[in-house]
Amino acid sequence: MPRIDWRNLPRNVRDHLQDRLRTRQLTKHDMDRLMEWVLSVPEVPEGAWCKDFGDFKLVGEGRLPKTFLTAEQPCFGQRI
Repeated sequence: MPRIDWRNLPRNVRDHLQDRLRTRQLTKHDMDRLMEWVLSVPEVPEGAWCKDFGDFKLVGEGRLPKTFLTAEQPCFGQRI
């Protein structure tokens, strides 16, 4: 199973994620939970996936995180 390489994300993906961090208004607590998960270097499925953190969701495909969703937005892909 692949792992996300957060240091080498394509520029357009990184820019989109940063924009979504602002528009979804993630809190410091949200960011702490995200960083804890990132630092664990988790495996992710090859296809579409979704990680639900409770107050927000991270959606990706294979090695690439794609976007942040609010808690109310529906998750798509395999839940991890």
